[in-house]
Amino acid sequence: KELPTVLLIHQINRHEGAWTILPLMTDLSVTYGRNTSWIFFCEEDTRIQVVKLLETLRRFDKSKEWFLGKALYDEESTIIHHYAFAENPTVFKFPDFAAGWALSIPLVNKLAKKLKSEPLKSDFTIDLKHEIALYIWQKGEGPHLTPVPEFCTDDVSSHKADHCATTFSNFLPLCVISILIKFLVFTNHCFAVPVVKQTWEREAAHIEYYSDYADISIPTIDLGIPNTDRGHCGKTFAILERFLNRTSPRTPWLVVVDDDTLISIFRLRKLLSCYDPNEPVFLGERYGYGLGTGGYSYITGGGGMVFSRTAVQKLLASKCRCYSMDAPDDMVLGMCFSGLGIPITHSPLFHQARPMDYPKDYLSHQIPVSFHKHWNIDPVKVYFTWLAPNTEESRNGKKVGFNREDL
Repeated sequence: KELPTVLLIHQINRHEGAWTILPLMTDLSVTYGRNTSWIFFCEEDTRIQVVKLLETLRRFDKSKEWFLGKALYDEESTIIHHYAFAENPTVFKFPDFAAGWALSIPLVNKLAKKLKSEPLKSDFTIDLKHEIALYIWQKGEGPHLTPVPEFCTDDVSSHKADHCATTFSNFLPLCVISILIKFLVFTNHCFAVPVVKQTWEREAAHIEYYSDYADISIPTIDLGIPNTDRGHCGKTFAILERFLNRTSPRTPWLVVVDDDTLISIFRLRKLLSCYDPNEPVFLGERYGYGLGTGGYSYITGGGGMVFSRTAVQKLLASKCRCYSMDAPDDMVLGMCFSGLGIPITHSPLFHQARPMDYPKDYLSHQIPVSFHKHWNIDPVKVYFTWLAPNTEESRNGKKVGFNREDL
């Protein structure tokens, strides 16, 4: 009878933590609590068949509390979910945002009321989809996620998509033919450098390694700042200074990674081709700290931190610096950029953990750019299974069917 109202999260609420969705519940309840049946959340690449979506939602009594989505679950307990449900993590389901998920208005109103009396207390936001499901579940007193088969992440052209109310577009566009990227690698004891050299270094035209001593065999560069056990904020800022002062202005992008980060440079170039390096861009996997109490978002370092030259210029022109040399660099950078009014640019294609730490169904519709950590895996095998360029991918830029084992 009428088109649905489409809202963009950053326009509903310009608060730093609006992307975590739960802080929006009060606004949604006040504005739509009396004349709406459902709030449906999706990502920008989710494709929606509106009529099919309405038909699907009509199966559920809108006067009751419903939490609907495509269900994901951990096959084994994982650090990114704080080892939740360690005895059997498969019992807890959380939604795949790419397929879209829905809350009935009675549940939105209930959440808004609860948030008003009990503000969010979590210091860190790490995996939003899991944390939202935990909050709604309320230790078993709230609704579980109800799986809906019509919420899909199949490609719209797939024969599997005929029954779907939602589908998902999973390709990387190419906006500019050629871009230059400088890669800077942190290494403490050089144990993982051979992996970098066997995998993604061959795709990087401009790469430097930094350690607490110079090793001509790699070679590493000694910045004169010792390695620390907690964080390496001092070293990161020294690297940013070096990039700005000793790299050609014609190199518009800087990527800072750990030596145990695996990265697809081919995909990263395509991703960055659609961003303007003349803008202050700070990109990677977004986490949050203290967002309910005036905190900030930041790019988690393990998955890789991407800076435009303009972002580095604006950061170093400010007075924001490390509060200690061993402070966590990624969090300090997030705090600095937040203070400068420069937003974090999130991409779910960067990963702070290993492929085995994510649900298979979640990764199946992704074209990942990075993974992190080498615990109990063959990192070279992970790279060539998940991240290495191949002929078909190079030819048409779309995701192809890799032979992905359990890694």
